[in-house]
Amino acid sequence: MISPTTRGFYCLNVTQFLGAANDNILKQLLVFGLAMGGVWNGVLGPGGQAWASLCLAVPFVALSGFAGQFADKYSKQRVSIVTKWSEIAIALIAIWGLWLQNVWLVLGALVMIATQSTFFSPAKFGMLPEIVSPEKLSRANGTVNMFTYLAIIIGSAVGGPLYECYVGQHGETLRWLPGIAILLVGVLGTLAAHGIPPLTARNPAKTISYRLFSGYVTTWKRTRGTALRAVLVAWTLFYMIIGGIAVLILPDYKQILDISYLQASLLMALLGISIGVGDYAAGALSGHQIRPGLILYGILANTVSYLALGLAPPNFMVVTGLLVAGGFMCGFVMVPLQTMVQHLADDEDRGQVLGLWNCLSFVGVIAGNVVFLGVKQLDIRSDRVFLVCAGFTLLFTLLYQWRWAEQFRDSLKGN
Repeated sequence: MISPTTRGFYCLNVTQFLGAANDNILKQLLVFGLAMGGVWNGVLGPGGQAWASLCLAVPFVALSGFAGQFADKYSKQRVSIVTKWSEIAIALIAIWGLWLQNVWLVLGALVMIATQSTFFSPAKFGMLPEIVSPEKLSRANGTVNMFTYLAIIIGSAVGGPLYECYVGQHGETLRWLPGIAILLVGVLGTLAAHGIPPLTARNPAKTISYRLFSGYVTTWKRTRGTALRAVLVAWTLFYMIIGGIAVLILPDYKQILDISYLQASLLMALLGISIGVGDYAAGALSGHQIRPGLILYGILANTVSYLALGLAPPNFMVVTGLLVAGGFMCGFVMVPLQTMVQHLADDEDRGQVLGLWNCLSFVGVIAGNVVFLGVKQLDIRSDRVFLVCAGFTLLFTLLYQWRWAEQFRDSLKGN
């Protein structure tokens, strides 16, 4: 086992950090372009930014189970390196689409970069139990999540200024700049992947099934009646709220608060920072154990934050404070759930379980995107959609108290 302070663990964090940053730079450019006042505003209808989120989510749903099989059959290190090389080719397509200002080409590049991330994800999370001792797994997950959300922060924060340069907000248009930034990040991520330690394939005799959804169905059936099933359902619901609805509201604050793209990016960045810090804090508080009791504190705090965001008058400082508070407490939900998925999965099919988990994350995102699009058709101001988020977190709280809390505790007894 490798300590979370070794070179290999650092390289894994750098690799996934740069990959997540690139996903979000490209997504953010599209989100601003499709949101209110953007260069592609109205091309895909009201709430058009939801379609960018859908393009990022659909490959994870369609291919995560398939990708999980590769993570089990082959070395997770080798899978990581191959996916990172493909990111460089995808960056060239993004450069082409952005230069032509062709939204369809850029959306296509987003689908492709999401596809390579789909194959990297089960390898990334599946290798943690292979390189980190069990008592350090919660802390390692907290660290990985912190770096992931730091990447979202930087990707979101950089996306605003890059978009301003792209459309010439402050002078000359620089159509080439965003694409070159995406290419550079892809190259650096590929170099970092070569520093991940060599790993042995866990199930080299496995036969790859090319029926895309059969792996999900088989793995889902195996979780029937287990605490792992409850964890997967809880994660999907939570991700629907934060990843499918809440993040789509933020770009529209550009118009609601009459702020710049940089300030709108700052809101997303601060949300990402707070989630990352909350993940790290939850991992540190967990110490050498998995603490599902943290979940209740996190979800109650989120409910309060969403209610306040939906009811408060538009004010930049108020919105910022509430986003930071709610984001920090997200970590108290995410780290215990994610660690339980890894802990409760068997060694020989952990990649498939994580593929299913990855798929369900984006099933949640897609469900949230559909909710957002539906609500926007009612001509409701975007910040009021936070009240819908509050309703879902209240549902999560009730389910946790009545069904999940005891299941989670019982599954960890003796560990």
